[in-house]
Amino acid sequence: MDGAPADLPVAIGGRIEAATVLGGYRHGAFPMPAASGAEIEANHFLYEDSVAAGTTAVLDSPLPDPYALTWWSPDPRPVIPYGRLTKPRSLMKLLRNRLPWTTTVNRCFDLVLDECRRDRTPEWLTGELCECMVELHKQGWAHSVEVWDGDELIGGAVGVGTGTVFALETCFHRRANASKVALLDLEYRLLGTGVTLLDVEWDSELNQQRGAGPVPRPDFLAALARGGDPVRPADGAEEVRRLGFLRTPAG
Repeated sequence: MDGAPADLPVAIGGRIEAATVLGGYRHGAFPMPAASGAEIEANHFLYEDSVAAGTTAVLDSPLPDPYALTWWSPDPRPVIPYGRLTKPRSLMKLLRNRLPWTTTVNRCFDLVLDECRRDRTPEWLTGELCECMVELHKQGWAHSVEVWDGDELIGGAVGVGTGTVFALETCFHRRANASKVALLDLEYRLLGTGVTLLDVEWDSELNQQRGAGPVPRPDFLAALARGGDPVRPADGAEEVRRLGFLRTPAG
C-alpha cells in the first residue's frame, strides 16, 4: 500500500468473492461495490485521473466495467483501540437498571445482514457482497451480534476479524440504543481474543463519537501483520445488564 492515495481508491476492479475480499481485509483494503449505473459513472468522473496517473491500480476483473468496484485503504485509518469504545453514562445506567434485552452471537448472521442493508443509501451492501459476507461467516471470519427483546430482533452488528484487528462493518437498530448495545456487546465478547484495534474504516462524526481516532496507514498495516487467524467472539446468550458496568478507560 506504500504510495497509494490517501483519500482515493487504492484499486478498482477485481472480484467480490470470499478469498479476494478476505485478502483485501488482511492487507488493509475493503471493497465498495457500485449499486447502479449512475454510481459507476460517478466513479469514472471521480477516479479516472488517479487511474491514468497510476496511483489507483486496475485489477483483473470479470466485471464489464472495473469502475463498478472500488477498494479503499484510507490514510490515516480511523480506529478504536480495544476497550475504548465510548460508554455513555446515561446508556450504562439504562443497561444496569431498565433494559430486559439479551444478546447472542452468530445466531442469525444472514438476518442481521439483511437488516443492516434495509433502507440504506447508498446501497454499498449489495446482494453480491452479502453473499460473500455469508461465505466468510461460514468460514469463521465474519461474525454477527444480535440484540433481542424477547423473541424480537431489535439490533445487531456485523464485522470481520483477522488477527489483532476486528473491522466493524455495519450495524442496525429497530429500537433506540440497540445498535450501541450491539457494539458494546461485540467489544465485550472480543476480550481475550488478542484484538487490539476496532477498525471503523471511514472517518465520520459518529465514529469519532464512538471513540475512533486516526492512525497512520503504516501503523494500521503493521497491526494487521501481527496475526492473520480468524477472530472468534465469545459465544452464548447474555443479559445486557452486564454491559452497564463497563467503563471507557480514562485518557
